[in-house]
Amino acid sequence: MELTTTKTAATAPGLDAKETRTLKALVNQLSSHQQSNNLRSLYYTGKQSLAAAGKLGMAMPPQLKKLETVLGWPAKAVTTLEHRLNPLGFTVPGDDDVDAQLAEIAIDNAMTEHMSMTHTAALIHGTAFVTVSAGDEAAGEPPALIAGRSAREATALYSRRNRQISAGLTVNSATLDAPNQLVMWTSEYILEIIVEKSRAWVTRKPHALGRVPMERLAFRPHLEQTFGVPRVNDSVMQLTDAAARTMIRMEGTAEFFSFPQRYAIGVEGDDFMDTFKTYLNRFLALGAPDDGAPMPQMGQFSASSPEPHIAQLRAIAGMFSGETSIPLNYLGIVQDNPASADAIRATEADLVGVAERAQTGFGPTWSRVMAMAHQVANNDLDPDPRLKQVLCQWRDAATPTKAAQAQSVMSLVSQGVLPPNSAVTYRLLGYDEATVAELVADARTAAGRQALAALRPTAAADPEADALVATETTPTPHG
Repeated sequence: MELTTTKTAATAPGLDAKETRTLKALVNQLSSHQQSNNLRSLYYTGKQSLAAAGKLGMAMPPQLKKLETVLGWPAKAVTTLEHRLNPLGFTVPGDDDVDAQLAEIAIDNAMTEHMSMTHTAALIHGTAFVTVSAGDEAAGEPPALIAGRSAREATALYSRRNRQISAGLTVNSATLDAPNQLVMWTSEYILEIIVEKSRAWVTRKPHALGRVPMERLAFRPHLEQTFGVPRVNDSVMQLTDAAARTMIRMEGTAEFFSFPQRYAIGVEGDDFMDTFKTYLNRFLALGAPDDGAPMPQMGQFSASSPEPHIAQLRAIAGMFSGETSIPLNYLGIVQDNPASADAIRATEADLVGVAERAQTGFGPTWSRVMAMAHQVANNDLDPDPRLKQVLCQWRDAATPTKAAQAQSVMSLVSQGVLPPNSAVTYRLLGYDEATVAELVADARTAAGRQALAALRPTAAADPEADALVATETTPTPHG
């Protein structure tokens, strides 16, 4: 959405003075970060042009200015970490009824995929936003609608005192069947502001949540950056530029020095009638020299080696690895000797620590989102006190594969740390909530059958019971 459109929305009739001030502050905040957010997205998608940005470098030959190369290191910095942020579901300890309701909300909103996309946006820009609203069930939407938003299309005013969002803004650009739309989220209303050309009008939708139905998902926030630190930070972008320039120089070296440069002494230009054939190392017959003239001499210079560029690329990759905690081999830098299993775990230790800290920060946010969604889905005027105990469960960041996770869980089961037929165990194994419910029911049925089977020998050993059974089951003889 263009800046002029957002300014038109900020002066929409129907807003009181406080709402107008809040909306203007939100619009200005969104606009002030738009350029940097767009730049980080370009680096993530590999669409940043060195030539357009004027970052080719002083020593770059003019012939290479049209060369472009794509380096996916920023995307690797994001996706490598995001692959270790795998949610297993939501639970309230000791309350299966609430667990089932939360599972239904998660299924209705495709939370597994949606959480992954929101995590990616948060890692790119440092923060993302999640909103909760009542869905249009007549249009096929779930009762509670959860929507993740990128920092390119959402912003918020954050209160450090109560550690909550005091007001939020999301922007929906115009489509073929809908005009531009801004939504301001407050503790009492959801204000939809429709902008069409130079006109704007406001629609108010009250809610009973008692708070702003919006949460921020911040990556590694601190006191000076409450909205988090982007994974695609300035260092990542500058190192990516340096690596791209190195690759362009290496391409130029390969282009100009694919054929070794040759020289000739004691000949004239007329001796070279077909320079292209000479360039391609064809045989060239030279005439005999005049009397007293020196004998022609032919030679070639040594070809330029790409090794200096490769060494420089390795050095830049090492700095990129240190900045992002990504192992060097993840960047395509192959070591001469394969690393052992212990060495691999050692190189991934820092990345695992970053992922675990991200889980610690993202988990409470998603728990509050699901608590609000539960309240909206059930149309509760007063929030259920049990919802304060909602927990977001994560797969172990050190074991991103299902096979490794299953091995870890079964080891805990064999040691008696986890019960074999518990819903928690099944969730840790990576099963969805529907499968977990079915497995728990099957386990209970099997346990009941085992209990009955254990009681049958005892009953058969009772003489009185045997006599009673024999009396009731033996047919009466007919005379």
